[in-house]
Amino acid sequence: MSKDWEDIKVNRRSNDKVVFESRFLQSIYDGIGYLKDETTEVLKEIDSDEFKQNLDDMDVQRFGETVINHFSDFADDLSKFKDEVINPDGVPEFIKQSSRDAKIALNRDEEYLRVARRKLDKVDSDDVDGAYELNSRVIQLCDKSIDLNNKNYEAYYLKGVALTNLEMYDEAVEEFFCSLALEDNVESKLAIANVNRLNKEFNDAINVYDSVLDDDPFGALKGKAYTYYDWQKYGQASKAFREANDIEELDEKSKKIWDECSL
Repeated sequence: MSKDWEDIKVNRRSNDKVVFESRFLQSIYDGIGYLKDETTEVLKEIDSDEFKQNLDDMDVQRFGETVINHFSDFADDLSKFKDEVINPDGVPEFIKQSSRDAKIALNRDEEYLRVARRKLDKVDSDDVDGAYELNSRVIQLCDKSIDLNNKNYEAYYLKGVALTNLEMYDEAVEEFFCSLALEDNVESKLAIANVNRLNKEFNDAINVYDSVLDDDPFGALKGKAYTYYDWQKYGQASKAFREANDIEELDEKSKKIWDECSL
């Protein structure tokens, strides 16, 4: 019996789960099952009595955006699955270049960044168990965007944010400097200051925050407040929080830390 035939043999375990001898075929089979389950869950939710009863009270526009985002994530998962099961090294160079040219013409690099931004928002807004996977996917999406357009400063910035979330600080700073080399943007400067704070390089962090006070006073003051708090200089932290709050109301997390500075 040939090896190829052995690869497609199927075993059935006691729980009736289909298991292929070939890891490649198993990946395809599991991926199809995942996509099927996702579709079933969405349709089940739409058809539920609770959904129908609350339809009149629902913010239809917001629901529409949620559904669109869900299916966009669904498509992104499918793209990720495709990337994992197809070895790009086996694709002829002229085909890869044609694909790259078509994606550039369709502004696909911006589409990659749009999905990356939404995944970072999800990391910030949810206490998710899959934070590592989400940040890793952001890095992958940014790399795809950079491959198509290596002049987009935001791709390097977003990649740096994801690397910071993964505590890969040296790599993150490199991406922020790449972003700044393409465009002098305050976001990357604040991000570098934040990495300095996380690395307990407090003097460097304060110096960078001071350098952007005129460009983004709220962001700089809030960053200084967190730096002084981590530095255990609570009086200076409280002062910076107060000055930031005078510009724009602080979020609840920052207010709670501000209160701790006054104890």
